[in-house]
Amino acid sequence: MITSKRLVRGAFESADLPRLPFVPWIFTHAARLEQIPVRRMFADPTQYTKCLQNARKLYGYDAIISSFDSSLEMEICGYPINWRSDYEAPATSPRPEFDLGRLKDINVENASKTGRFGTIIESLRRINMVSGPDLALAAVVTGPLTLTAGLTDRDPVKDFTERPEEVIRAIEATAGFLLKVVQIYCQLELDIIVIADKLMPVFPAAHLSWLRSVFSPIVNMVRFYNAFSVLLPGESSPDNITNLLDLGFDGIVAAGIDVNTWYKVKGGRSCILGNAIPTRLLNSDLRELQAYLETHLPERIEPGVFLTTDWEVPPETPPDNVHLVMNMISKH
Repeated sequence: MITSKRLVRGAFESADLPRLPFVPWIFTHAARLEQIPVRRMFADPTQYTKCLQNARKLYGYDAIISSFDSSLEMEICGYPINWRSDYEAPATSPRPEFDLGRLKDINVENASKTGRFGTIIESLRRINMVSGPDLALAAVVTGPLTLTAGLTDRDPVKDFTERPEEVIRAIEATAGFLLKVVQIYCQLELDIIVIADKLMPVFPAAHLSWLRSVFSPIVNMVRFYNAFSVLLPGESSPDNITNLLDLGFDGIVAAGIDVNTWYKVKGGRSCILGNAIPTRLLNSDLRELQAYLETHLPERIEPGVFLTTDWEVPPETPPDNVHLVMNMISKH
């Protein structure tokens, strides 16, 4: 029987597979299932590992993710966090006039040994030790546009037209910091590095060639460590996905794009499709979700496609809905 790890890596290698790999972005939902508040989960690698492993055992999907938390990178940069409800990742407090020049001096390796980042790294190490040969592991990292917006408390996409040189310097500084974060994850021998950035689809298409140069060191590092890079842009359309293909990622997550449209859009470029179920549907009525899956699941298993969600699975998602997805892909 083929392992989840081989299924996931096989999708990126465009191999013929016995079923569609399913990689949902499950994090706070795992805490909710165990009834362990996210804050307590982050305080103890044993609890953290238990939540992620038990959610995967319950459903049988094909990859465990590191976390889904845009406050994590901000916290490493020195921003204080504010805890919210039990099953929400924390938010950060804005710090006006943050000096982006400080980013190059942050010792990310030291940060990975303590606090919440240390919990994540230790938990991934444990999971890899126990399940690494059979199970795919993915790290979700906040993208440079979203992180720049968080650090500066400004919208870099809007500012790009008014003060391009300043925004370029800011995004390049942020990307340099994220490269160090990505390297920490890559050293754990993970399978996928996901860049989650909802600002990507609205970035000016005319400047995407420059943005490709920003992402190239990250994408190249991921490949050096024999892992695969995935862009998770949130909501998207065939038009902006076409533009984002030029950024050079190994995979892009998109909802509402069927496989035939995908092949036309990608035009021979070596990028695979993360065929995404909208999270609003995953968290909806079971019949509505089933109708969507019957319409949108590919009729046959196509090489270079995996099933996923367009953003994090909400903590309150009914377990029956996730079981339905697994049942339906097992029948295909």
